[in-house]
Amino acid sequence: MRPPASSKLSVPLPANKPEPPPIPPEEIIQRFAAKEDEMFRAIMGYGFQKSVRLEEIGPDNKPAGQLEIITQQIVGPDGRRYEKTIRRTESTLHYLQVERGDSDLVASTPLFPLTTSQLSKYDISFQGKQPLDELNVYIFAVKPRSLDRTHAYFSGVVWVDEQDLVIVKTIGKWVSELGDVKSSLLPFTVFETYRQQVGKNQWFPAYSRSDDTIPEGNTTVPIRIIIRWTDYTPLASALPAVPAPRPADSK
Repeated sequence: MRPPASSKLSVPLPANKPEPPPIPPEEIIQRFAAKEDEMFRAIMGYGFQKSVRLEEIGPDNKPAGQLEIITQQIVGPDGRRYEKTIRRTESTLHYLQVERGDSDLVASTPLFPLTTSQLSKYDISFQGKQPLDELNVYIFAVKPRSLDRTHAYFSGVVWVDEQDLVIVKTIGKWVSELGDVKSSLLPFTVFETYRQQVGKNQWFPAYSRSDDTIPEGNTTVPIRIIIRWTDYTPLASALPAVPAPRPADSK
């Protein structure tokens, strides 16, 4: 699944009052949160590659300059995830300066924000049903009940597969009492993230994008970041069970 090409991310919610689903929304929420628990634990048993491509967008809405960094993600015997850069293209960026040692290109994209332990922190409301590629999905709007300075919370929209009751797409950002959470280097905050099916039961992140601008003289330059996750491979060694994250752990 891929979003349409656009200079801005949008959240097209149904305009009319939604008809209630055959399953009560509260039950759908509990069931997709349980799936989030499963997938957060499962992804810790996989290695994968992640590519981050940074683009400056020209007047024709095509990249006028770019830089791509590809990393290998593994989980060590201690249960922690490690990242190693395996390729970095030569930068053709004109306005953005990204040093070779910079790794903080983006704030964490919202991957599994709504695990069971986090549900009490959010107001989650059913917004309707619509097709998404080959799937039929339920749409839920998500916002934190309250904010503080030390925790980051998800604010956005999730798309839930009607059949498997699993989140297959998100648009959202991390927020705290101090404002939107973002990288120290770049302004991206809102990410549109699609998942792919890995094996029979898991839906892991596959593609994420965010659009923003940077000032340049008396004008602004549109910029875009695209993140891809590929080559999910089960790790050979068994890993200890990992608990689902608390809100404080998930930014």
